[in-house]
Amino acid sequence: MISFKKLYIFSYLRLQQEVPVEAKIVSLQPKQNIMLRYILLYLLIVSGGMIYATDLRPAIQYFIENKPEGSRYEVDREFMYSSQVMPRFYTGRGFRPAWIEGEALSKNGLEMLNYIRRMDEHGLRPQDYHLQLIEKYVAGLISFKTPDEQKLVHLDILLTDAFLLLGSQMYFGKVDPHKEGADWKIQRKEPGLKLDVKLERALYNNNVAMVLDSLQPRQASYKVLKQKLAFLRSLGENDWPVLRLSGSLKPGGAETVVIDIRRRLKQLGYPITDTMSDVYDNDLERYVKVFQYERGLGADGVIGKGTLAALNRKPEELADDVRVNMERLRWLPINKPERFILVNIANFELDLLDRDDTIINMRAIVGKEYRKTPVFNRQMTYLVFSPTWTVPPTILRNDVIPELLKGPDYLKQKNMVLLRADGSEVAWADVDWSKVSKRNFPFTVRQNPGPDNALGRVKFMFPNEYNVYIHDTPTKGLFSKEGRAFSSGCVRVEQPFELAQLLLTDMPDWTSERIREAMNRDKEQRVNLKSPIDVVLIYLTAWSDGNNRVHFRNDIYKRDEMVLQALNQKPTRRQIR
Repeated sequence: MISFKKLYIFSYLRLQQEVPVEAKIVSLQPKQNIMLRYILLYLLIVSGGMIYATDLRPAIQYFIENKPEGSRYEVDREFMYSSQVMPRFYTGRGFRPAWIEGEALSKNGLEMLNYIRRMDEHGLRPQDYHLQLIEKYVAGLISFKTPDEQKLVHLDILLTDAFLLLGSQMYFGKVDPHKEGADWKIQRKEPGLKLDVKLERALYNNNVAMVLDSLQPRQASYKVLKQKLAFLRSLGENDWPVLRLSGSLKPGGAETVVIDIRRRLKQLGYPITDTMSDVYDNDLERYVKVFQYERGLGADGVIGKGTLAALNRKPEELADDVRVNMERLRWLPINKPERFILVNIANFELDLLDRDDTIINMRAIVGKEYRKTPVFNRQMTYLVFSPTWTVPPTILRNDVIPELLKGPDYLKQKNMVLLRADGSEVAWADVDWSKVSKRNFPFTVRQNPGPDNALGRVKFMFPNEYNVYIHDTPTKGLFSKEGRAFSSGCVRVEQPFELAQLLLTDMPDWTSERIREAMNRDKEQRVNLKSPIDVVLIYLTAWSDGNNRVHFRNDIYKRDEMVLQALNQKPTRRQIR
């Protein structure tokens, strides 16, 4: 069979240099061009459109079946990541090569190579998918020397392993969410991905890129973050000098730094008027407020320390934030509930969502840094109006017992009672406090319903192993703070009455008046929801809103760095599913 290798050079150069194939062919001498057409026609006639070279099946079978037990597949001292799916794939196709036609890469092979080259668009590292070794072998194919059988087999194996690893990471994520994800307990995708079947179909249909694209997260936020990542990387080539202010700058003021602030916002993509004025005018104020809103700052237009610090964050730092949160989106289930409550811990807000519509949005208070609100999802099944509050062990030991040891006043002030193990109440005076300590405290402390109850007037229950729930609070003033990490792990909400109303809309007996009455009783009342609702407590420090604008938040629990470090490391050995 005539060698067809040279014809693939044009396709390869097109991917590398973005030069049209037609331009390469036209540049040939007329006789060469005619001869090239005859060769193409001849090969299409005698081979039915396929181009065959040496039969690689025996060599591929030998590679697959002769791996020492307990070892990993290896090419040029580089380990492969698939030990089960890859042999199943090749066995299922009779050990035919997947990516080689003739003595060169097929169209699918070229498409796969180009996809690997662009994996940094997804915040992942192209080198993780054997790119350097693949490039080396491909370069050998266009050297006009006859490639040996082993090199063709190795190239095919490398591309298959790259597809399997890349597909797995696009779907499940690269980073282990239970480890570097800091105990991420949101329900994950089903493990039965069947990448070998997907690869076979992709090869048959010549749509490798389309199949890989289908494995990326379906959330609209992922696409927007991907675009934002490309934009931020384009800014990395620009100077990013530190902006400085001696104090706060209010609208109407004038300082030379205003020119730099205006330029900085324009670099970040805000359509601000391009002017050299040093006056903080209305146009600048408008976009400063938008910037503050998108960074979780008080959108008052005053440029203080917080706003200046956000303006000084370098594009590469923001790009890292985007990469980390694109990875978190890869951890999420493929389908979201139609109606659910979403709490973004890093954003200090709760949303009730119905499909893509936000029914209500409210400020929330989440756990302190040392009493973090966990990341998980459960189903809310009931509400408790006028709840009692049983003091949890940590708060009891650290906060309550020391006060009880001082005298009985604390119980009265806090509307609390002491309970024995059998649930009966015991008076403070009937306890021998000389025998009581933090380690020896045989009682439960419960706070009765009332205006000062720690849970406020209602709690929203989605039973879980963390004993975390959503509830009202008597300390409303904390909602005015920008950073609202003040709780002991539970989520406090600013509009509990409105949330209760919305959750009980399918129960007509629960009118607004009845809800208010239930919230102001001296005895708690449980109400089972007719329609239980999913609750998702998530941790995102970058995401997009319904207007395709990307928001950034501070990493209050210092979790981003762990994920980023894992993203920047070589993949560990893993089971490709």
